[in-house]
Amino acid sequence: MNKLAEAVRLINEGGLGGLLVYSNGTVNILRASYLEYFAGFAPMGPNNAAVVSRGGEVILIVEPAWDARRAKRLSWIGDVRGTDDFGNAIERAIRGLGIHGSIGLAGGAEMPHGIYAAIAASGPVLPADEIIDTLARTKTAEELALVRKVAAIADVGFEAFHRFSRVGVREYELVAEMEYAMRCAGADDNFILISSGPHNTAMRNPTDRRMTEGDIVIGEITPVCRGQFIQLCRTVAIGEASPVLMAKYDLLMDAWNAAVKSVRAGEPASIIASTIDEILGRAGYAKYCQPPYMRTRGHGFGVGSVAPGATLDAETKLPLLENQVVVVHPNQYLPETGYLACGETYLVGVDGAERLSRTETRLYVNEA
Repeated sequence: MNKLAEAVRLINEGGLGGLLVYSNGTVNILRASYLEYFAGFAPMGPNNAAVVSRGGEVILIVEPAWDARRAKRLSWIGDVRGTDDFGNAIERAIRGLGIHGSIGLAGGAEMPHGIYAAIAASGPVLPADEIIDTLARTKTAEELALVRKVAAIADVGFEAFHRFSRVGVREYELVAEMEYAMRCAGADDNFILISSGPHNTAMRNPTDRRMTEGDIVIGEITPVCRGQFIQLCRTVAIGEASPVLMAKYDLLMDAWNAAVKSVRAGEPASIIASTIDEILGRAGYAKYCQPPYMRTRGHGFGVGSVAPGATLDAETKLPLLENQVVVVHPNQYLPETGYLACGETYLVGVDGAERLSRTETRLYVNEA
């Protein structure tokens, strides 16, 4: 797929004078980076944008100016301009490309008001996230390879999580080992939440607490590479796992397996949550299938996925589409065991879901 040609088609189809794809320079698990997806370049500075005309001319503007050299090396866009006055640079680019009338804005949720006002001075500004989302719904072989690469990085992170969930290891030491392993495997950054103790209430940032025999260690392991996130949710018991812990984790596994079987293109995303909630509800935990005992049954990840980084619950009526990347996790607080983590990321297909990780989903037990 030629991203520029398809973007130009959608610009003209929508009657827009042009398109501006913006980034504030952050990579956020809760919001996909439209500019990184479109330009093939992860910005570092506070204001960055690709400006596209109806005729297919495109300019990449990066701030600060010194980052232009890196942008030229990484992006397919030939006309790269560094600036330390982003508002004026945008106005000049819009005029230079002959853009008249409405301009579509993708990534506007990240944009400060001052920059928005500078763009609006050139003409009406309309939301255009859908243009980039539409492009991303058709994944290239390279993009699918990236998804699988990040899944392999997540497996490396879990292997470190498993190995270092040991008596005497501090939580922040565990996270440091996971961070190091995933960075060495190719991650650009990592989002990691964990908790350890005999009865956890939620996942959180690591502390200096040392793990002890009888602890249950839970973690969300989420590396990112070139804007693509993949997440694994895992539980490790230190010392002998009690019969109650094993039984309750089996219950989460039943809910997870049933939900995964429901994942296919065309189904509403709500089916993930409703399937998990039904199984837990039948087991007597309906009260716990809502906040504060759980927050979400999964997320979409990456541009073009369903609700990237946002909550997937029984009210999420958006359809699952082919090649969307979705994590399914019945992470759950149960009164007998505390909070447990269980989940995998999948590639949505017409006939079902493709599992992306190679490490097994189960309750892991480390000797004390």
